[in-house]
Amino acid sequence: MKSRLLLTGCAALMAAAMAFDANSQGYENTKEWWRRYKEQKEAINAHMKRYGINREDITALRRLRETWPPYSEPHTRIPAEEFLNPGEHYRFELDEYIINMLVPTHGKHDTGQWIYPYVNTHAPDAAMKEYLEQEKGSLPIASLGWYNCVFFGCMNSRGDVSGVTMTYRILSPEEISGKFSTPENLRKGQIEWNQYLIKQAQTRYGSNPIISRAEEEAYQIAINPEIVTINGRVWVRYAMNMYMTRDYHYLTTLSPGRMLSVRFGMPNGHDYNAQPDPSTWPGSAKKAYANMEKMAASLRVSKIDDDGSPDPFVVERVEPAPLPVREPLPSSQ
Repeated sequence: MKSRLLLTGCAALMAAAMAFDANSQGYENTKEWWRRYKEQKEAINAHMKRYGINREDITALRRLRETWPPYSEPHTRIPAEEFLNPGEHYRFELDEYIINMLVPTHGKHDTGQWIYPYVNTHAPDAAMKEYLEQEKGSLPIASLGWYNCVFFGCMNSRGDVSGVTMTYRILSPEEISGKFSTPENLRKGQIEWNQYLIKQAQTRYGSNPIISRAEEEAYQIAINPEIVTINGRVWVRYAMNMYMTRDYHYLTTLSPGRMLSVRFGMPNGHDYNAQPDPSTWPGSAKKAYANMEKMAASLRVSKIDDDGSPDPFVVERVEPAPLPVREPLPSSQ
């Protein structure tokens, strides 16, 4: 059954998924219903593993998930480790932009390796429009984690996990004309925001008897916001220390009226304030930092049908990273 569904192609997969009633009226909590649901899901996933991640299969997954109540999230995610290999590139199509980032050779995955390959905020359907309003225009694009240590020499019992989160957000008119209008405005605006966050944290921590003085004092700026250029695009980069952890942030504006944030989290369990130099960190933290450097250096933003209009965040226009090598789709698809 599974192989037959796979050969029918993408169109048949979508039709089969949509055959389930979209309002879940056909839902039955029976072994037969769940067997059919599992078959459909496995067939769609097998199609993507064989031919690559594509918009039609992601749409088919969404339609299938709509049949399983309670359904509340049209923003569709897939487990990255099932479809991508180390050395290939993550690919996200966010409205008119394509975002790429290297899949690291990072060892064992954490339990979460989620990516959201496609986003349309310019012309969302009713469910997606409601979801965007609910989330105030902010969408997760990736939530990735890796173990940097196994068994011996770890800083904590969770395997010294490091991770990456990517967020795509609709900007307000005030943000478009203000903080996010130019790289320099973004840098200055982030400096002010970081200082505000520290003051807020000190006030909050100072009034909480459960939080230690060490935790309160640990919340510090590790790297002040600075302008960097990666593969032709201008980003604002900074780093913040918290109690026994550090986050690196990369921000850029995607015109018109969108922003992209990439956050790299270092393993928990090391005093990054006491030892700010990565060369002095424990082995697992060094490993996480080295992988972060490779992934950050691989960040690539390209615009679909770019007309060459001036953009203060673009120094040089680049092509997307190569697609993972998979079988070509049959001509019928």
